[in-house]
Amino acid sequence: MSRAESTIVGLVIGIICPVSLFVLWWWVAAALSIYRVFSISESGIATAAFTGLGLGIVLDILGLKNWITRFYSLDVKLTVLAYLFWSAMAVAFFMGLPFGNIALGTLAGLYVGRKQHHAGASGDLFARSARNISIFTALVTGAEALPIGILALGERIIVAGLRAIVGLDKFVTTDLMGVGLVGVGCLVLMAVQFWCTRTAAALAFRLGKNVA
Repeated sequence: MSRAESTIVGLVIGIICPVSLFVLWWWVAAALSIYRVFSISESGIATAAFTGLGLGIVLDILGLKNWITRFYSLDVKLTVLAYLFWSAMAVAFFMGLPFGNIALGTLAGLYVGRKQHHAGASGDLFARSARNISIFTALVTGAEALPIGILALGERIIVAGLRAIVGLDKFVTTDLMGVGLVGVGCLVLMAVQFWCTRTAAALAFRLGKNVA
């Protein structure tokens, strides 16, 4: 790994670790409070969140160099769990809009492309890896978009917008038709995610020799 790439990886890890722990501790404390497992005040939830942030910074200080070295050899199960968590974060922070997930899936493609480049993978092995990660990110994006879209059908403004977009504003749309439109939208979104992930992986793999 070149110095430039290791610097970029270090910046990514250095930011992701404390931010992830900040959100994780925030959500856990909030969930414990909402479901009345423990009585936690709003200030207590904030304290938990910033405790997670501080812990993430400490972990960065202690282990960042080691994580940079092992970045492309992380356990697959760990990366899958991390991706699912960050995907949930993207949904939350973009208020259900798919932009965060599309970007996250693109980054996953870049990661796989660079990982296979550093491993000296053959073209066939890379193609299988790129296809697998693209299918995975597309499925995650679709699985998250479908329930969000169905729930959004309960909002009159959104339903009116759908009618206008598909030219049905003068007709009465049924619940089944609305679900069908959401389903089609999810399929389109999955196709976009698949293309973004696969394209990013291909670029990272092919241009890797010029970066490494």
